[in-house]
Amino acid sequence: MNVSAHILIDNDLDELSRPGCPAHYEVLVMRNIAAFMQAEKITTDEFHHYCKRLNVAVANRPRSTA
Repeated sequence: MNVSAHILIDNDLDELSRPGCPAHYEVLVMRNIAAFMQAEKITTDEFHHYCKRLNVAVANRPRSTA
């Protein structure tokens, strides 16, 4: 079963809002978004949409208190 690029990106972006999300996970998310764009699985407009969502997710990401 193939999962769509949109679902995978949404799952990655959702992970950023979880307190237990690994440090620097946003780098992996950006690489995935770029790879899907390069593979033509998402359009240019979708790429920009997901980049904006990534920026918002990073800005609102829970901070570790440790």
